[in-house]
Formats: sequence, C-alpha cells, structure tokens
Amino acid sequence: MGEPSIQPVDAPPVQLIEVRATTGLDDDYRPVRTALDPGGSTQVLSTASFVLKFDRFLLPGAVGPKLGPESLCVSGDLATQVRKYADCVNPVPLAPTYNPVRREVTFRQTDGAPRLAPGTRYALTVLGPVDESAPSGIRAFDGAPLRENVRIEFTVAAADPPQAMPERQPTGDFYCYRDPECVAAMCATDPVCAQCSVGGVAIFLTGCSGCHNGTDAAAGLDLNLGAPQFNEVENLLATAIGHAAHQTQTGERAHVGEESPDRFGTAMPLIDPGDPGNSYLLYKILIGQNAVDPTLSPDQAEQLRDEVDRLRAGFVMGMPMPPTGASFKLFASDPADPSLVPHVDGMDILTAWILDGAEPRDCSAAPPAP
Repeated sequence: MGEPSIQPVDAPPVQLIEVRATTGLDDDYRPVRTALDPGGSTQVLSTASFVLKFDRFLLPGAVGPKLGPESLCVSGDLATQVRKYADCVNPVPLAPTYNPVRREVTFRQTDGAPRLAPGTRYALTVLGPVDESAPSGIRAFDGAPLRENVRIEFTVAAADPPQAMPERQPTGDFYCYRDPECVAAMCATDPVCAQCSVGGVAIFLTGCSGCHNGTDAAAGLDLNLGAPQFNEVENLLATAIGHAAHQTQTGERAHVGEESPDRFGTAMPLIDPGDPGNSYLLYKILIGQNAVDPTLSPDQAEQLRDEVDRLRAGFVMGMPMPPTGASFKLFASDPADPSLVPHVDGMDILTAWILDGAEPRDCSAAPPAP
C-alpha cells in the first residue's frame, strides 16, 4: 500500500520450477514438451515453444505482450552473460502468454521471424527485474522478484519431423466446444446442430447459475446462459466480460475494469478478454481446493496452498468458486471424471477461452467455419 522503502514486499521471491520445450510431436502432430536438462543435453525442434513454470502467481503485466518478451532471452551467442535484456545478442523474437492456473508463461516464436537454426546451440536466460522500479522481468503478483536469473543451454535438432509447424496459441470454439464427431454427423443434415451436446465453457459457467442468476444474482454476476441451448449471451456480456468484479472495486472509478492498475487486483475485470492473468473469475476458482493439482507432491501442494493464502490476503475476497462439491474441477485424480474441465494444449479450457478473446456465442447455432 505504501512506498517500497517504507513497506517492503513481505513475500518469498519467485523461483523457476522448470522450462519445457518442444522436443517432438505426438500421434496427432501436437507438440510434446520436455523439461530442459540443466546440463544442456536437450534437443528441441526448430519450431519449439518454451513453457516456464514458476512456484508463485505472477504479475501479468510483466509477462504480457508489451513487457513479457524482455523476461526471456534466447540467443545463439553463448559467450555473453545476460544480466538484463539489453545484454541479449540477436534475441529470438518470442511472444509470451500467461496461464495463471498453472503458473506458466508460454513463449512462442513470432510470426514471420526465422525459426531456430537447425543444429545450433542456444542459451536461454530467464530474467528478473534489474531493480525495484523496473517494469519488466519476472515478478510475483505482489511485486516479489525472481530469486535469480537462470540460464540453460540446449541444441536444436538437425532436422524436424515433416509435420512440424510453427506453434500458435490455442484457438477454437471453446465456448460451445461440441463433440467433433457429433458435429460431423449431425450438421450435414441439421444446420442448427442443437442435438450435439455442449461441453465447453458455457456448460461450466452455467453450472454456477444457481446463485448467479436473475435480478438477485450473487455479486451482480448473472450466469444464466439459457441451458441447454446456451443461446443467451447477453447476461454474460452485461455482467462479466470487461466488467470490474464487485469484490475488487476500490477507488473513485472502481466500476471501470483496470488492465494494469498501480496495485494489482484493483478493479480487476471478472473476465478480461485476451488476458487470463487479469481475470478475477479464474482467481476465485484458484483459491478453492479443486484448483490444487492432485499429482503434486505433498510439499508442492503445501507450497501452493501457502501461495493461495497470499492471493486471499492480497486481493481475492469472499468464498472460493465453485463451492465445495460443485460441478466442475480444474484438476482431478481421474482423467475420466465427468466434472473435469477439458484441457487444450496444456491449459484448461476456461483459460484458453479467455486467452482467445472470451467470445461467447449462441450455442444453438451451427459452429463457425474453421
């Protein structure tokens, strides 16, 4: 709340857990990402993306499209010790996207730029802020910086599989997300395709409409989307997308959603199209127990719970969502659990939908052309 010299950040520094890079393709030609060996033995594809996983929730602005590229240096110059982004010699152009659910930043090679050079060795350096006032560099949501810069070397494979393509962020009809086989079978004869079951974001959001519905909707959020057709998007547009969450409203313009406030969390939109890290809806889910990945070790799970406590102390107010025993989970022990939110390219479909622009649509209509 005050100046850093008077009220320093009372939180642990950010630590890098791992860096994964594309080392192959699966049977459907999707990227297979492997943790880079700190010893430098990993070979990656020339089209590779890089996924950085951290132990804390990050400050989205520092890893967003404007400042985020300066948080990572990938360069074929192995002699220079990179202490800040200005030291990075001929950096590979990279575009970051932040997934707060997994505390990961994915850096993809940018359109139109040359790919990584086959057979070449590169150095990857993850960068923290150069000082307390620096806007770029990896920081936690409360301002705590990366503990230390991390450098890992890797080599690009001499040749890619023939199906390797430049990697792009997930796109698609995530809101309705109909079964592709059902769509293929039904839409040939039925242009409305209403018989195809909906399994995307709409069904999980409407699961909260028991409380978030009508004129007395909890916190003013109306998630009555007109199930089972999911053809009523007006309520979502009027109360959630781009609208500041009631529990984050402080200050004289609190009703206006902030993209990059002085204090993270102030007037945060419930859903900020294109920016999952600035979407309060996700953080309300993340303070609940169903957001803890059951595959974590007991120590990692306890560390994550400590981090969730910091979220609650920092800006996430009230009850976690959905309530205990509710209809969906971000993580589950059983992959066949029907309450498990689908995952797309390593991220839950809610995050993917927000990242792709959070566009709702009439699910009783035919899906858009690919």
